[in-house]
Amino acid sequence: MTNIPINEEFEFDLSESTIPDYKMCALISQWIHNNLEQITDDDDKKLFNKVNYGFNEDTLKTFGKKPVCDIYVDNIEYESDITYSKPESAHSIIIFYVKGANDKAYIQTCQIHDYLMQQFIENEEWRHLQGIVRDTVITNSQVMNQPINKKWGVMGAFELRHDLY
Repeated sequence: MTNIPINEEFEFDLSESTIPDYKMCALISQWIHNNLEQITDDDDKKLFNKVNYGFNEDTLKTFGKKPVCDIYVDNIEYESDITYSKPESAHSIIIFYVKGANDKAYIQTCQIHDYLMQQFIENEEWRHLQGIVRDTVITNSQVMNQPINKKWGVMGAFELRHDLY
């Protein structure tokens, strides 16, 4: 293998403000938040008591019989071209936690999980955000027993990939 030294010079032009086209993380978070906040069950009751931006594993909790849902944008993937680095996809996570009798909490978590999965499969508004998200794909989802604050509950989680325009 031969090593060839290359002397290249790169020039960057930085501005003082963010271009409106690059506020995608905030817009994606708001879009997911609004979808989850407005979702209702078959009896037309809100599915989540509250939807939070971000989460802290030490303070995950529910209020009453309805779970609280936490969302955040996890990472952004970029094109590999050095001269022009454009975001290709954003990854986000949705987490909800149900506490109570383990068998009932597990059943409720499975029902919420299946209901959210159905929304992502059947509802176009949950997969596309005009001008920003071309498509949304569930890359992973889990339902698991989870100890939080010395108590046990059941946590549901979705990992999403948002393919960008």
